[in-house]
Amino acid sequence: MISLAKAVRGWLTIVLVCLALIPVNICQLLTLFVLPFSQRRFMQFNMAIKQSYCGFVAQGAGWCGNTLIVTGDLPRQENAIIFANHQSMIDIILLWRWSYDAQTVGWIKWFAKDVLKYVPGLGWGMMFVNTLFVKRDWAKDAGSIRATFAKLREQKLPTWLVIFPEGTRMKPSKFASSRAYAQRKGLPVFDHVLIPRGKGIHACLQGMSGHLAAVYDVTIQYDCGVPSALHFFTVGGYKARLHVIRNEISSIPDRERDLNQWLLGVFVKKDQMMAEGLHKFMPGSEL
Repeated sequence: MISLAKAVRGWLTIVLVCLALIPVNICQLLTLFVLPFSQRRFMQFNMAIKQSYCGFVAQGAGWCGNTLIVTGDLPRQENAIIFANHQSMIDIILLWRWSYDAQTVGWIKWFAKDVLKYVPGLGWGMMFVNTLFVKRDWAKDAGSIRATFAKLREQKLPTWLVIFPEGTRMKPSKFASSRAYAQRKGLPVFDHVLIPRGKGIHACLQGMSGHLAAVYDVTIQYDCGVPSALHFFTVGGYKARLHVIRNEISSIPDRERDLNQWLLGVFVKKDQMMAEGLHKFMPGSEL
């Protein structure tokens, strides 16, 4: 009976989250009337809409009995790059919840697969908030990415650029490939993360030069296995942890080779922390 009640609660939450996209898209369409007069105001309206919707989704995850415990540095209202290890689509909801109280979730810009822009509701909404749609081909993506960065800089829009340096979610096949690559190249062989790639972060640092104040290193870990999006809502009861380290932008290497070396060292520590368990580090705040 309890399991049935949880499933009903979860499915109801999923339906509400999906249906909420209808008024969200309508509100976004209405902001088009502002666009001819002020691009900045247009983006501010859309960031406020995103703040509300993402907060609603994150709260919905809590209604389903899931908890998030955060340790380390608190988020600040500043322009920043946020990078994290990537295990599940739920990682995105956790980052929404973490940034919601700081009123920065509306600032978030993602790198997303180009095909997502055609998904009704979600994809349409993402186009209104300067999502960086990519085709995984730098020659094709570079122009649109630089144009988006220029728009953010010129309009002085508050920005959080979220990147997953591993390039993909943790899957058995990707994990095996990453370990084999590390062994061939004489790199550290990880047990909990994949070998990171610095090209995306380097492109952001170059494209947003002078606009960023910090880089946040976020480690995500689930206490009892990595949930699917469906189980996260319909089963619930998952406990996730975020450990956050804030780095001043001046401390991040400029050269791509140096940045790659720094990022590899960060992931060595990230892998060690996950092996020991994030709960061992310091008291956290439950969100």
